[in-house]
Amino acid sequence: MEKKQKINRLLNSQPSGVLYLSSWLTKNGFSTQLLNRYKKSNWLYSIGTGAWMRVGEKPAYEGAIYAMQQQCESSIHLGGKTALSLLGKAHYLEFSSQQITLFEGPNGKR
Repeated sequence: MEKKQKINRLLNSQPSGVLYLSSWLTKNGFSTQLLNRYKKSNWLYSIGTGAWMRVGEKPAYEGAIYAMQQQCESSIHLGGKTALSLLGKAHYLEFSSQQITLFEGPNGKR
């Protein structure tokens, strides 16, 4: 029962579409063995070294940015054409390919 509560707590702790960073998971009591059990049970899947997602969801930059802001407490944020696009102002801009513009505050963690 406690294991079910733990996975439910994890899945409810972040919005849909957000990556789960391994460092944040470890800090919150989720061991590698437990994550591998969640993977076998088809709750989570690994999207590479250090990042997990809910099964049925696909990684997108918005979920990655949110994870960095909330789980890493990073000051990273969207800027440039990307920010204008989210504000609905991109129809005046020419997009040849989708590029994401990011900025980080002066006290950003490296």
